[in-house]
Amino acid sequence: MSPLLLSLHPGTTLDDEHGLLTAHHRWGRTTLGPHTPPLAEALRTLAAGPTTVDDMTDRLRATARRAGLPTEPQLALLHGSLERLAHSVRRHATTGSRRLATAEPLAPEAAPRPGPVPDTPLTLDRAAHLRPVDDRLALESPRSRFRLRLEDPGVATLLAVLARPASRAELADRCGDLTEDALAAVVSLLYSTGFAHPAADAGHPADEAGHPADNGGCGQAALPPGWTFHELLAYDGSRAGPRDRPYGPVFPLRATEPPAPPVAPPPAGRVIPLGRPDLGRVCREDRPFTDVLESRTSRRAYGERPLTIEQLAEFLYRAARVRTLLGARPEDDRPYALTSRPYPSAGSAYELELYAAVHRCHGLDRGLYHYDPLGHALTALPGAPESVARLLREAAAATGGAPPPDVHLTLVSRVKRLSWKYAAHAYALTLKNTGVLLQTLCLVATAMGLSGCPVGGGDSETPVRAFDLAPHTEIPVGAFLLGSAPAPR
Repeated sequence: MSPLLLSLHPGTTLDDEHGLLTAHHRWGRTTLGPHTPPLAEALRTLAAGPTTVDDMTDRLRATARRAGLPTEPQLALLHGSLERLAHSVRRHATTGSRRLATAEPLAPEAAPRPGPVPDTPLTLDRAAHLRPVDDRLALESPRSRFRLRLEDPGVATLLAVLARPASRAELADRCGDLTEDALAAVVSLLYSTGFAHPAADAGHPADEAGHPADNGGCGQAALPPGWTFHELLAYDGSRAGPRDRPYGPVFPLRATEPPAPPVAPPPAGRVIPLGRPDLGRVCREDRPFTDVLESRTSRRAYGERPLTIEQLAEFLYRAARVRTLLGARPEDDRPYALTSRPYPSAGSAYELELYAAVHRCHGLDRGLYHYDPLGHALTALPGAPESVARLLREAAAATGGAPPPDVHLTLVSRVKRLSWKYAAHAYALTLKNTGVLLQTLCLVATAMGLSGCPVGGGDSETPVRAFDLAPHTEIPVGAFLLGSAPAPR
């Protein structure tokens, strides 16, 4: 038996539709050609698989002879059908009755790389990674439209050897559990599905680490220039992509738990009510929007006099308060309550919370606070003075040694507000919401004549410890520095 077998993905059906053989599959439907007995018999063999191309060809020839049809046109139909069904054909590497690995297509454009495996050293794609999927180790890569399931432990040894360029002889020597045919079948599967690539050659020299240089991501092992593995994986996972995973507003947690509340309950602690500005006066006295937009800049210098609690109150009210609270309306496919605030948010989820580390603010003690956007109030939080100092030190490090701001704001995502509704890209959405809120904070600070600066990085553990956040439930996603403006020179 050939060590490479084929089978249709479960759930794929073959039907006669008005004389045309049609496949119905995960991605829709594909017309394969006229519904002739030889073609239908060959593809039914595939549906009952795993089988080989040779076995399908033999059945097609036998059926064609019985039907009195010429063989060659039917063979052309079969090969064309297999090409059109590449997105729904699983490929199995075997040895005897032992299955070694299965390649499963994940996208409608999934198609095996054409041509034979080159007789040169091969190496794994630098974005390839192993993880458990349905109780089996699976090889995946954001640059492949296949998932390779490891059915036999010997394949893991092969992958370990391919972590660096290896010749066929080296693979045979170090993968003694695999016969020559079995090894060839697995290597062919890895190459055809984009997990293994030719190692560096004269046309694609190796880099200093010995990895083959990238050629725009076209069939080369190295990552695209400027990308890291984690960024490539995050980008691929945050887009709809033609993958076999749920994506979009599919409410993945709807059946198992209620949605998180639209506004986080304020933590226990002393409440400091904040004054509400007269928005009518603000509208009359504010600078024109274009002037604010054009003069916006990151300002990392602060005035001799500290920010006042009245300024902080106006700033938070204008940028982040809850304007409207709306209940759930299941009849309108809105099974969760939502709010309206001065900035937009995906699905009106408004998952972002603001925590403040106050360094100096007239009318407010130095310390840690949580902002309640519904009650427009601050809640004093327990925390050692060192927590404020640590956040300020990180801010200074992230802003090139700038002086400490009057107030360090941490943006924290209650990410389950998003993941309750959205599958696959809740984290990507919360990062987009973070950018929107940061821009709003920038513009309000500019309009008020204050110094403001978004922070581009930081240690996520520092605010988690400072504000006693729940890991993976309340995640720091951004920071903003605020203070009084220095006197003009």
